[in-house]
Amino acid sequence: MNAPVIENVLTAARRRMSFVFDRYRRVVVSVSGGKDSHVIWHLAVTEAQRRQRKVEVFFLDQEAEYAGTIDVIRSMMSHPSVTPRWFQVPLRMTNATSHRDTFMRAWAAGEEWMRPREPGAIAEALGAPDRFYDFFPWFERQAAEPTAFIVGLRSRESLNRWRAVKANPGLDGIGWSTKADGRENFRFYPIFDWNVGDVWKYLADNAIRYNRVYDAMFMRGTPERNLRVSFLVHEQSFRALTSLQELEPETHERLVRRLFGVHAAAIYANEDIFNARKLPAHFKSWREFRSYLLDSTPLEKIGRLRKRFSKQGDDEATCREHVRQLLINDWENNVPVRRMAAANLRKFWWDRL
Repeated sequence: MNAPVIENVLTAARRRMSFVFDRYRRVVVSVSGGKDSHVIWHLAVTEAQRRQRKVEVFFLDQEAEYAGTIDVIRSMMSHPSVTPRWFQVPLRMTNATSHRDTFMRAWAAGEEWMRPREPGAIAEALGAPDRFYDFFPWFERQAAEPTAFIVGLRSRESLNRWRAVKANPGLDGIGWSTKADGRENFRFYPIFDWNVGDVWKYLADNAIRYNRVYDAMFMRGTPERNLRVSFLVHEQSFRALTSLQELEPETHERLVRRLFGVHAAAIYANEDIFNARKLPAHFKSWREFRSYLLDSTPLEKIGRLRKRFSKQGDDEATCREHVRQLLINDWENNVPVRRMAAANLRKFWWDRL
């Protein structure tokens, strides 16, 4: 029996990147301005330089981005081995900070944008959907030739990410790939098995310029698991608004002018009003509080929430999760209902005695 091949994650990632470039003439790297996308960008650019080729770099700009994110994206796009694909097209982005404005209409005509469009950015995409996650498969389908789409997904971040790859087999025998839209297109995840320490070590060892927002967050004492840069008013990221005025005051000021609800969220995003951590004193149960919110909250999609809630149960733990979704306008179920641990549920009822 042959001995197993043992290699570290960096060697594996370089081998995987080489495999992709061997097989495909067109390689597209999706970046977000986060630490993982810096790693795959650098790995891809290094491989492209070695072969005297170019690599396309794709960025879907959500407008409400950290200034630090835009700075590093500009740096990535300006590399001589990069063909930029910077999209600044109209998008409807969900807004967790307001019950009045369900969406932030990024880059929409007639809106006062947070910043001007970038020189050379793609401002129009005929036939493209105006929702963020729908845009990616549309972009994949536009490929005129077989294309490899490189993504910086890491399975160590969550079980859902591991399952997203393993449950959707891609290229035969390649466990770090999934099928993309388009007949001969595939997505590849070269750093699928990296942990966060591997990412930071690679950035340090190669002196790669990364998003300065991470350093500012770290100096404020932000836990490592919460060191994330993302669209600023999404259901999973809006709590970053509480530190935005300190980290990037100009970005904060522009966002407050741009979107209703940001100022209140910047003050209260980490408190009970947005997190359903404590039942308000004048309600006897989370079920009662949920009913009050369903009847009084001016949500555009309230019917969709009622329909979903009716299928998920009426116990106190579930009702509390429904309240959380109502408070952050999560009609799309972007932060799904979680089941409260039994110990927490017992504590809830004990506190009510």
